[in-house]
Amino acid sequence: MAIECLEMFHGIDRTAFRMLTQVLHRKVKQSLMVMAFLLSLETMGLNGIVQTAIKNEGWFMNSLADECVICLQCLLSQEFSGVVEKSRKLETLGHVLKIDLTLYQVHRMRSVLLTLIPDTLSTICARILGDITMDAMWLEYQRTPKELLGFNTQDQCISVAPEALSRHNNGRGMHM
Repeated sequence: MAIECLEMFHGIDRTAFRMLTQVLHRKVKQSLMVMAFLLSLETMGLNGIVQTAIKNEGWFMNSLADECVICLQCLLSQEFSGVVEKSRKLETLGHVLKIDLTLYQVHRMRSVLLTLIPDTLSTICARILGDITMDAMWLEYQRTPKELLGFNTQDQCISVAPEALSRHNNGRGMHM
């Protein structure tokens, strides 16, 4: 499918990503993961999530994104523990799907979602969001350049290099 057709077909998804990154000022990486999660759910037959989300106000999309982040964190855990967490309802996502949905139910879909999400990220999100991801990265850089480039703002732009890199360079003199 030509990229123009793909972008038209996924216009709603592109709008949702723009809303996450440009209107709600969410991090680009997190927004990509939220979109991959939502599109993976839609691939599983839970249709209309993104379309419903963008029809509502920004607070609704923000709440949905927060729940998606919680779900993604939950999926990273092999064991699901916690009595309170098991019964935690996902109000916004459940509202969109018109079902009662708990974090435990999402965790039970773990094996399927952990297969779908990376595939969705690389085959769908990369193609339909590639150009606007670059725009979003530029906007994020303009808002928080020090954070994006790895500077500690409390150290007045002194680079915070990983420990291994620091050890590697400390014993060497710079020769020209």
